[in-house]
Amino acid sequence: MTHHQHTDLVSIGDEATRVAQVAIKVLAGSLNQASGLDERPPLVPAIITSQASQRLVNASLDPKKTAVSSAIDKLQAAGFSDFVLFSQIIPAAIRQLGLAWEDDDLSFFAMTLSASRLQIAVHDLSETEVPAGISRLSKELSLLIIVPEGTQHTLGAIILGKTLRCVGARVKLEMGVTASRVHQIGAGEQFDGVFISASARDSAKKLSEIISNVRYNWSTAKVILGGGILSAQVNLDAIMGTDYKTNDWKAAVAQCF
Repeated sequence: MTHHQHTDLVSIGDEATRVAQVAIKVLAGSLNQASGLDERPPLVPAIITSQASQRLVNASLDPKKTAVSSAIDKLQAAGFSDFVLFSQIIPAAIRQLGLAWEDDDLSFFAMTLSASRLQIAVHDLSETEVPAGISRLSKELSLLIIVPEGTQHTLGAIILGKTLRCVGARVKLEMGVTASRVHQIGAGEQFDGVFISASARDSAKKLSEIISNVRYNWSTAKVILGGGILSAQVNLDAIMGTDYKTNDWKAAVAQCF
C-alpha cells in the first residue's frame, strides 16, 4: 500500500467521521450546561455497537439494493433510534470498511462503494427526534456549516448537521464552497455561528479568504474552524479570522450563545 493510499484511508475511515466521533463521546457522557444542553444519563442500546455496525457492513457489501435499508429496519426494530444509527453505528461501520481495505480484505472499489451506500442511508434517517436522555438547546440557534471546495469526504459534516438539528438548531449545510460563493449563501439570512469543516489539504490562504467573506456577510456570527485540518501539520495561526478552533461540537455550539 502506498503512503497516498494510506492517507486516503485515514480520510475515509477517520477524518470523514471525526466530527461524529466527537458527538458520540459528548452525547454518551454528561453534557455541559454551557452548550445549552441539560445533563441526563445516556441510553444504552439493546445490541452492542460492534454487532450492529457489523450488520451494516455485511449489508453494504450485499449487491441487493434493499440490503442496507432492510438491515436498518431490523436495527430500528431492535431498539436503535435513528439518531444512534446515523451518529454512531453507521460511522463505526464505515471505519470497519476502511480497516478491511487496509488489511487487503476489500478492494478499494468495494470499500468506497459500500461506504457510499451507508452515507446515502444517513440522509434517509430522521433528524427530528430528540434522543432519550438528551435535551434540546435552551435557545434555537441558526448555524451555517461550510465544507470548502475540494473536500472529498463529507460524512462528518452531514452527521454534524443532523446532530445539531436533533437538538433544536436550525442548520444550513453548504458543500463545495469557494470564497466567492460565500456571498451567494443565505442571502438575507442571519447566523449565530458559522462552522467551517476543513480538510488537511485545505491551505491557510484558501480558508482565510473564505473566512474573510464570512465575516463580511455575517459580522456578528461566531466563526469556528474544525475538521481534519486541526490534526494536520499546518500553521493554524496562519488561518486568519476565526473565533475558535475545535472538533468538539459542544464547545463550538457554546461559543454561539
